[in-house]
Amino acid sequence: MTLQTQVGNYLSPAVEGDLASANPQATVLADEGTFVAGAGGVTVARFAWADGSGLVTNAGSGVPTGFVRRDASAVITAWLGESSAVIPQGYPVTLMAAGDYWVRTGTNASVGQKVFASTTTGQVQTAATGSTVAGYIETNFVVVSTANAGELIKMSTWGA
Repeated sequence: MTLQTQVGNYLSPAVEGDLASANPQATVLADEGTFVAGAGGVTVARFAWADGSGLVTNAGSGVPTGFVRRDASAVITAWLGESSAVIPQGYPVTLMAAGDYWVRTGTNASVGQKVFASTTTGQVQTAATGSTVAGYIETNFVVVSTANAGELIKMSTWGA
């Protein structure tokens, strides 16, 4: 375990993948044990795709199957080692279809923009509805808080 090496001036409003409100949330409907992390695991607070056999990865084509919410599914992989935001291969994964979540944006974000998911990493960028963003696919989530690139935003399926 490493010692703290820096102190910020302000507290972070949340941790990536946290719920952003008490509004309703919905999981992607799947049979028990259907969704499991594929090769290399699945990173929390990113979008993910499930294949026909239920293997989930942070890369895919078409609209993502869902968002990987932070729900304590990732584990500390070494005794007293560093914690990780990766759900290990073979572990169960819950994908969220709806709700309000905190996520880190790779672009400046404004209220009302759409959330786009990288088809290779599941990471987020924002842009106007109907935009074409190379390597990204538009999701059903919208931006509900303003932030600069690299900062946390709130995204929602319930509208801005």
